[in-house]
Amino acid sequence: MHSINKKIAQVIALIGLVIIACGYFFSLGEFLWFKAGLVMWVVVFCSCCYRLTPLFKMRNPLRNFIQRDAQHLFVFSLTGLFDKKNGPHWLVISNIESIEIRNDELIVHSNNDRQLSVSIPGSQAQLHAYVSRILTATEKHTIVFR
Repeated sequence: MHSINKKIAQVIALIGLVIIACGYFFSLGEFLWFKAGLVMWVVVFCSCCYRLTPLFKMRNPLRNFIQRDAQHLFVFSLTGLFDKKNGPHWLVISNIESIEIRNDELIVHSNNDRQLSVSIPGSQAQLHAYVSRILTATEKHTIVFR
């Protein structure tokens, strides 16, 4: 997620340079629609830059995205600007066949041919350690980890 957020921030910065250059060369600073577009670009760029800071990871620990009760796994995902979450996605633990863990991504495969992929701020090692900690020993033996 960090590398993707970095690339997105670079693209948004490039778009901002194009917007500013067009505004300067075509004297668009007088128009209200241009100012509104520029303000919208600033908000999006600030969101992109915020996702690259340590504050972002500190405000979004793994326990906020992966939770469980006796029979279910609740998974949330990051969406939109700043810290907006999407979910929860309810997964019955006994129906989970495999869990694929990547950097900043968790992919859960169920026995009913359902696949859930969510973006979560955390390294592969952090995600693996957290998922291993919240599952019981018997659940770890029945679920394949990739």
